[in-house]
Amino acid sequence: FSHLKGLKTKIICDAGNGVAGITLEPIAKALGLEFNILYPNPDGEFPNHHPDPSEEENIKELKAALNSGYDLGFAFDGDADRIAVLTPKRSIKGDDLAYLYAKNMKNPRVLGEVKCSQNIYDEIDKIGKSFMGKTGHSNIKKAMKELNIDMAAEVSGHIFFKERFFGFDDAVYAMIRVLELVANGFDLDSELDKLPKLYSTDEMKIKTNEESKFKIIEALKVKLNQADNGLPKIIDIIDIDGVRIKFQNGWGLVRASNTTPVIVTRFEANSLENMQEIQNGVIALVENIMAKEI
Repeated sequence: FSHLKGLKTKIICDAGNGVAGITLEPIAKALGLEFNILYPNPDGEFPNHHPDPSEEENIKELKAALNSGYDLGFAFDGDADRIAVLTPKRSIKGDDLAYLYAKNMKNPRVLGEVKCSQNIYDEIDKIGKSFMGKTGHSNIKKAMKELNIDMAAEVSGHIFFKERFFGFDDAVYAMIRVLELVANGFDLDSELDKLPKLYSTDEMKIKTNEESKFKIIEALKVKLNQADNGLPKIIDIIDIDGVRIKFQNGWGLVRASNTTPVIVTRFEANSLENMQEIQNGVIALVENIMAKEI
């Protein structure tokens, strides 16, 4: 990445007292970047904030710093395999990052997860080929090998590069690839503003127990195929990881967490009203099943 030397973009990072702090400073120095780092010293007690950049609470200080004269902000989780990318205008999720990266690749083959925005699949298919797979590190690594994937992404900020890299999720490397986009003339906000306007929720979690979470998903699959499910007309059901229910104006996701006793949901639509309608209908269906199941 020697071609990034002298890049004038003003950068602020939050290493969150995680391991990213070990490499960020020497890399920035070697590339001559205008760089500042919050909490660079690794400390397993995480004295300043929890190192999860997907939670709004943990990037408040980075946002405040970003608004004091920086162009780009980056935050990392504890082991530096997840990234958050911030401009003064927005926080860029992992699926939007995948789209931006793909714009700088030739015939990209990109793997997303079931939580990714529909925009990403639709837009990447115009310049390459997109694939939808299961959430989770091992699932993604397996699918990348089987499908000859150039890059994979999770909404949470795991970005796996095989093109020009080794196929694993290194957030410091992902940061440098964002800087390369900027150096190549990409205006991140303008590129994302060109996408069709969609409205989406963050992940919403419904507490349950380990014994019930998969039974709830199976019961939901049955209910979705019944006429009295109380939902708008269903266009398609993708059941590779829970159920992603596609409607005319949006989609809803319901899946059992791989690691905790919760049901994970996410919703997206072409208007706030449609998103709310889908969300309310699907959540009501899940809660009705849970009342009988638990």
